[in-house]
Amino acid sequence: MKIVHITPTYFDESSIIGGGERYPTELASGMANFVDTTLVSFSSVRKSYRQGNLKIETYPVKHLIHGNKINPLSFQYLKSILQADMVHIHHIYTLVSDLGCLAAFLLGKRVFVTDYGGGGSFVINHKLPIFKFYRQAIAYSRFGLDFIPIELQKKSVLIKGGIDTNKFCPDESLEKEKKILYVGRILPHKGINYLIDGFRLLNRPDYKLKIIGRVYSDKFYQELKELADGLSVEFIHDADDKRLLHEYRTAWVTVLPSVHTDCYGNYSHVPELMGFTLLESQACGTPVICTDAGAMHEFVNNERTGFVVKQNSGEAIATALEKLVNLSPIEYREYQIRCREWIEPLSWLTVTQRHLEIYQNILVQ
Repeated sequence: MKIVHITPTYFDESSIIGGGERYPTELASGMANFVDTTLVSFSSVRKSYRQGNLKIETYPVKHLIHGNKINPLSFQYLKSILQADMVHIHHIYTLVSDLGCLAAFLLGKRVFVTDYGGGGSFVINHKLPIFKFYRQAIAYSRFGLDFIPIELQKKSVLIKGGIDTNKFCPDESLEKEKKILYVGRILPHKGINYLIDGFRLLNRPDYKLKIIGRVYSDKFYQELKELADGLSVEFIHDADDKRLLHEYRTAWVTVLPSVHTDCYGNYSHVPELMGFTLLESQACGTPVICTDAGAMHEFVNNERTGFVVKQNSGEAIATALEKLVNLSPIEYREYQIRCREWIEPLSWLTVTQRHLEIYQNILVQ
C-alpha cells in the first residue's frame, strides 16, 4: 500500500506551526513505520528528502492566493499522486485540496480528508461536486466533526487523539517544581491574558508561571508583558524539544486557556480542535487545566486528570489552580497516574493503526 498525504503547510521551520501542521506531519511519520508513505507540501524551493522512514516532497510556490499562506497556488504536486493507492488530503477549504481530490479521483485513487478549520477564500468545491469524490472524512474530535460539511458528515469517522507516548512520558528521576506552564503560540485567541490574570489571583509568590511559545502577535505580546509586571512570569521563545520535555515533566500543572472571543473582540470558530499541549502534558504525568472552548474538554478527564473551566475568566483559572496546588502528595500522585492511563488510548500508534485499517477496508472494496 502506498499512501500520499497532501497538506498546504507542514510542521517545520518554514511553516505556520500549529496543530493543523503537526497533525498531518506526525500522522504521516507514524504511518511510514508500517507502509510506504509520502508527505507532500509546499515551500519556497523544491525539496525531496527523508525524515526517518517518511518521504517528504515539497513543491515551490510563487503565489499565495489572496496572500493566504494556507492557500498556495501550485500544480506540480499533482504528479505525486500517480503512484499512490491512497491519497489523504489535509484541510478541506484550499485549492490544493480541491485539485488534489479531483485529480486523485480521476486517476482511480481512494481519497480521504481531514480538516483543521480555516482555509482559503478561493476554492472550487462550491462550483464542482468535489466532496462526493472523498471516500471518507476523518475527524480527530467530536467538536471538529461538527464543522465538516454536511455532504461529508454522512461518511465521516472519528479517530480521537494523536500523541507520542514514548517521547512524552514521565521521568521519575525528576522532581516536580512549583511551576505553572503554558505551551503554545502567543496569539490572542490562546487566552494567555486570562492565565496571567488567574496567576495573579492565585497569589502564590512561591510559584512561577512559564509561558513557552513563539510570538505571532507583537501587540498582544507587549500587553502580556505589561500584565505580568510584578509577577514571577517568564517568557521563553526558543525552547527546543529537550527543553520542552523537561518543562512538561517538572511542571506542577499545564494550562491551555484558549477562547472563542479574544480580548480584542475577535471571534474564532475553532480555537482548538484538540490541543496537543494537553495531550503532551498528561502523557508526561502532569495534570492540566483548559477552558471549555473548542474541543479541549474532550481530551481532559475533568476532576481526574485536571479541570475544564469556563473561558475568558481569570477567576475560573485561579480556582482550578488553587485546587491543584493544594493537593496532598498522595492526591497529586493519583492525578499523575490517571493522566498517563487517560492518554494511552490516544497514542499515535493507536491512531495510525486505525487509519490504516480504514484504508485497508476501502482498498479491498
